[in-house]
Amino acid sequence: MSIRAKHLVALLSGLTICLGVTQAVFAQGTGTLTGVVTSAKGQPLSFANVVILRTNLGSMTDAEGKYEVKNLPVGEYTVKISYLGYDAQERTFQVNAGQTLTLNFSLSEAIVATMQTVTITAERRMLRRTDSSTAHRVGEEELERLPVDTFAEAVGLKAGVVSQAGQLHFRGGRAGEVQFQIDGIPVNDPLQGAGIDVATVSVADSEVLLGGFDAEYGNAQSGIINIITQEGGDTFSGEVTYMTDDYGAPDKTFNNYDRLSLGLGGPTPVRNLNYYVSLQGTWSDTFLKTREQRERSQFLDFIRVGPRQNNQYDLQSKLSWKPGPNYKLTFEVLGTRRDWDSYVHSFSRDGFVETRIDTIADTGEIITRFGEFSERQEGPNWVYFNGPEHTPDNSTRLQLFKLVWNHTLSEDTFYSLKLSENSNSFLSAVRDQYPWEYEGRFPDQWRDRIHFRTHRFFATNGDIPSFTERDTKVWTLKSDVTSQIGTHKLKTGFEFKYNDLANLQIFFPERINANGKIGSTRNEYHYFNQEGSFYVQDRWEHEGMVLNGGIRYDVFSVGNQLDASEVENRIRDQWSPRVGIAYPISDRDVFSFHYGRFSQIPDRRFIFQERSAAVGTRGNPNLENETTVSYQAALQHMFTEDVFGQFTVYFKDIYGLLTVERVVSGDSPDQIAQYTNRDYASSRGFEVSLTKRFTKNFAGELSYTYGIATGVASDPNIQQQVDFLYLPIAEQALDWDQRHTISATTSIAKPGNWSANMVWTFGTGFPYTPRDRAERQQDPLRINSLRLPSNSNLTIQAEKHYKVWGQAIKVFVRGNNVLDSRNISALAPGHFPNPPQTGLFDYQTFYTETGRAGGAYLGVDENEDGIQDWVALNDPRVFSEGRSIRMGVGIKF
Repeated sequence: MSIRAKHLVALLSGLTICLGVTQAVFAQGTGTLTGVVTSAKGQPLSFANVVILRTNLGSMTDAEGKYEVKNLPVGEYTVKISYLGYDAQERTFQVNAGQTLTLNFSLSEAIVATMQTVTITAERRMLRRTDSSTAHRVGEEELERLPVDTFAEAVGLKAGVVSQAGQLHFRGGRAGEVQFQIDGIPVNDPLQGAGIDVATVSVADSEVLLGGFDAEYGNAQSGIINIITQEGGDTFSGEVTYMTDDYGAPDKTFNNYDRLSLGLGGPTPVRNLNYYVSLQGTWSDTFLKTREQRERSQFLDFIRVGPRQNNQYDLQSKLSWKPGPNYKLTFEVLGTRRDWDSYVHSFSRDGFVETRIDTIADTGEIITRFGEFSERQEGPNWVYFNGPEHTPDNSTRLQLFKLVWNHTLSEDTFYSLKLSENSNSFLSAVRDQYPWEYEGRFPDQWRDRIHFRTHRFFATNGDIPSFTERDTKVWTLKSDVTSQIGTHKLKTGFEFKYNDLANLQIFFPERINANGKIGSTRNEYHYFNQEGSFYVQDRWEHEGMVLNGGIRYDVFSVGNQLDASEVENRIRDQWSPRVGIAYPISDRDVFSFHYGRFSQIPDRRFIFQERSAAVGTRGNPNLENETTVSYQAALQHMFTEDVFGQFTVYFKDIYGLLTVERVVSGDSPDQIAQYTNRDYASSRGFEVSLTKRFTKNFAGELSYTYGIATGVASDPNIQQQVDFLYLPIAEQALDWDQRHTISATTSIAKPGNWSANMVWTFGTGFPYTPRDRAERQQDPLRINSLRLPSNSNLTIQAEKHYKVWGQAIKVFVRGNNVLDSRNISALAPGHFPNPPQTGLFDYQTFYTETGRAGGAYLGVDENEDGIQDWVALNDPRVFSEGRSIRMGVGIKF
């Protein structure tokens, strides 16, 4: 039996057990409660609340005062009927198997003089009785309570999610397989596949779908993150928070970190028009500090401001207008700007370098050779060189304009219409220079040395020869209609996108390529293309069972700019069926099963990348969608009104993944590299989560995931980077294959007085590939065959709350990684351009031979034993950030 067949058998066995539990419980039988609620005068009371006490079951009367509560297990219950302005009634009854019990109620009007104030509160039910998906929620309350810096960090704490180097992997999928949405509108960059990480202050709620999602969700293989942004209310309110790790002196800080958040909203002078605005600025030199000189301004003799190594600004503003009880129009602008300087270890030195003018005998060319480094100028021929200033400075801009119209046609039918423009831009350049202005010629930064036997790793002159500029714009029109027809809840909708994609990427600009343009490799294009989708889904409830079924149709066009000789089919389409079942076993248990076929268009860079001799790997306009076939079974259980648990088992078969193959092109007699759909992968595992909402001064969540993620390759470009003995033919552990992960969050608080919040995460080691120093070709069986040490992190935040002039003020202290765990983040971080005197895999070879991380290269034979000795690099990028302490203050008004 094959490995994949064994996993499928294991999954079916798990489903059989779950179904067996379902059958055993339902063997007890269920019953139904029906009736009519009227006033003392005999008039039907519509929309009266019908609640089965001490359960989550209930109903609401219709226009004729009728109600029905199905799927009541055998037993004794108490039903409570309440209606505003009338005295509530309770009645105890017995449910027998197969029985339909009728209880009618006649409510008397309450005496106004003795009526108490009615407070209406709403809370999301933890038990999802009609969904066959696996979902988590990250809301405003959780983001305010947890000591996390970003929304993505909060998502990374959920069961089924692996967070690696800032990327989120859902159930073994690649990072680019997660679709981000803002109020239901996809906002991923189609060119690069990157998502969005909005400011925490602007998040009102969110839904994180890991599997089993309905047909309305498409172009995502692994999951959906739908963020609901804040919206102003009918009264003015707001909050301001400031946090820092700067304690008053340059040497009394961890990362020179500051964050200021502001959010406020309320009504406007225009009737039924509300607003909300949030701003968040984050400035930090990060734990990967560089010595790049930046302009700083000083005022009041002690305040200094200016850009830092990482600077991010987030803006969100929303207008919401309700012209009538059944209409709502919202207009939102969301923007993110980030400017940062990336750390490159080979360009991290700051000091003076020895120089000498030399003449090449054969050509007479005069060149400058470079030698030793020193912190001070040792002589007149020693010149200053700041390596970090010769690395690219990076800048990203994201801007979203969104218009949403919601209209309720009747009690059972409503629709929405959404229109948006989403733009992404990225620029990476050395000191804002154009490529032809760059200094130095690779590999002169290491080659032209006076003392060739020393300092082989660190650059001594010139710029990193890399320049990138990307711009994308996406216009989206989306609409859906939902209607309840009897026991069927039908939903249908469509989506249309128009993409404007531009890219310019140049490596080694000092050289001229085969096309006569600057850049040894150059990838330049500007394309337009259209995409669309349509779906129909139905949620049918029958005797307690809920059947979720739907089908989705996706269509993609490469546009008309490509020559007909390059394109086999300009328009490609695909049908994706989805089927799920949710079955309430009891008032506290729900079993569900889901089968789905999920497809995703490859990042457009793989399709439109230039197909000339000037690129390393050519794009392929004939790429098909990557596809995932997924099965999952889940069991939800409500232990108490405040404690909820969920168990899920899943299996995913992933195929059509991208890889690189060698093909013959018409413009060259040699084979060239081109992307193609050939790789495959699979993932399987189970998730357990236990959630307690805040009651009795305590809230918490505990999540455990066991997952296996295997595939032919983690990186589609691996065949270009590694010389294999033979092409990989079997699945190996993927780079993000973290078998066991645990996360725990707790909050202990006395509201209005104090609180203590904790986040603890643990994960077993990620896989890595061992390397031998004499290895020339890689055996595919050794890929990710060994494991790194496990990692863990503990973050704690303590808060004290005060009331000052009627405003709520909190003062807090946060300790990040308080145990100062030394976790390996990236065993072998890239350092383009790779120093030519060092090996491409020196970091991994060093770890394989010594078990020590941090990087090293093979230097000269210092002890003259005939074997090259390791020269340690202590590259800080290998490890995640250590301990840091911050303090802050927040005000709510």
